[in-house]
Amino acid sequence: MPTKTKPLIVVKSGPRNARTDPESGLRFYMWRGEEYPSVTSIRNLAGMPHNLAQWRTTQVIEKAINEFPAFTRQINDGTDAKAIATWLRAGANKKRDEAADLGIRVHDAASKNIAIDTADADVAPFLVQYRRWMAHTGIEVLLAERQVWNESIGYAGTFDLIGRFKRTGKVVMIDLKTGSGTYPEHALQLEAYANGEFIGEDDVVDQAATSLLESVELRAVLHLRKDGWTMKFIPASDRTWIAFRGLLVFAQWQFANPVLDGLIDRTIESPRAP
Repeated sequence: MPTKTKPLIVVKSGPRNARTDPESGLRFYMWRGEEYPSVTSIRNLAGMPHNLAQWRTTQVIEKAINEFPAFTRQINDGTDAKAIATWLRAGANKKRDEAADLGIRVHDAASKNIAIDTADADVAPFLVQYRRWMAHTGIEVLLAERQVWNESIGYAGTFDLIGRFKRTGKVVMIDLKTGSGTYPEHALQLEAYANGEFIGEDDVVDQAATSLLESVELRAVLHLRKDGWTMKFIPASDRTWIAFRGLLVFAQWQFANPVLDGLIDRTIESPRAP
């Protein structure tokens, strides 16, 4: 039986013993001298989902159209092409970054148990729904924002919550989302977190927390919206676990082979013209 742990409110903070590459945004965790890619970075290492790539392209197009005067002024003023490209590229990530910032502030407000009437205006509605979710489900949050590791497979990550339903005693791994929607990769993330081998930080395994991880029976995405919340349960799936491991292998292969040269055994070229 897992060790009884004092319930926690969700805590959102930057992960310890991890580094984020400033150019790519990819995150790697360090454990006993070895680096492991984060669960979320593995998806990015393997390539962007087609729908997301299409969405980002649309954001760039909309920026060029909606800010057409500024766009044409830069061209007419002889602004460097690379600078214009950087300006356009910013449009691809603007909404995503704004959503990520909101999510961080919602997590932070929940962790500090901030009063609704003192929370930022855009955060307050999500905070209301978070507390309504807790009251409605009777969830007991046991662990929040902890690092999970799988040395055998080769990845690490920071999950949002592990909770226990007071009525049934079942333990659930929860991924908290505040964006506009939920997506298939969230199932991959949950499966990866639930299949971690242990929980620990600073090269020290937390045995009590690992016991709770081993007791996880359910997986769920908690989607907070301004006007409500939805808790979507995702069954444990061998196919999803296989898909994540395959994604990791492909990501590692692609990261190790950014160009074809390293994979070439021999080359035959056409004879040079006389």
